[in-house]
Amino acid sequence: MGKIGVIGCGTMGSAIVKAIAPHTKETILLYDINEVAATALAEATGGRVLPLKCLLDEAATIILAVKPQILPHLYVELYQATGKRWISLAAGISLETLVANLGSSEVIRIMPNIGAEVARSVTAITPNEEASEEFIKETVALVKLFGSAHLLSEEHLAAFIGVSASAISTCFEFLHGIALGGVQQGLPYREALALISETMESATSLIQRGEKHPKELQTGVCSPMGTTIEALNVVLDNSLAGILMASVEAATERALELEFLAKNENN
Repeated sequence: MGKIGVIGCGTMGSAIVKAIAPHTKETILLYDINEVAATALAEATGGRVLPLKCLLDEAATIILAVKPQILPHLYVELYQATGKRWISLAAGISLETLVANLGSSEVIRIMPNIGAEVARSVTAITPNEEASEEFIKETVALVKLFGSAHLLSEEHLAAFIGVSASAISTCFEFLHGIALGGVQQGLPYREALALISETMESATSLIQRGEKHPKELQTGVCSPMGTTIEALNVVLDNSLAGILMASVEAATERALELEFLAKNENN
């Protein structure tokens, strides 16, 4: 993959750099408008902070880890960096827009989540159709350093954001809510949170085994007039599934809206 440069040292950029730094022979080059953040990340990972132009000159593969509303302000400088390979984390900015503004067909979109901090990100990978097979394979290998990699067509990327990239926040809310329920019933918050976190891992393991549908597993643990059916009845009465579906829809629609706005701005 050659020397890697990372533009953007915020939450996601930092998580990715920390995950890949131990596995790269070359020093990772870093740039962020917030020099304090870039310097702190460099000190933590052995990276090197450079001005943007120097990074663009020196790096072979450049990871764009800035927010989608910031990226358009960098296009003029980025376009001048010829012969580069680009990996973009920007939600809602299409391959078409990226290719046009970066002046390269070697462009891949990835959509990770904050699980990258513990090497458990679930990441979508969407290559430009003219990206080289070598670049795609190297990007998949890179992504696997901080979690799982899933090749998806661009038409499914917005839905992926709803189901995974953004949904991890919904998972946090679910865990927090159950833990608060434990507090209400007398458990310390940290203990309740640890218990529901382990319980979620158990549920996930059963689902991933693939032998039974979630509904079959759900009904299988409900005894007549028992505690579980009482808990489930409250969840069903309040339409938790409907709320979750609506949250996925909202995130997906926002991703599509961002893509629409980016295309219009580009035109």
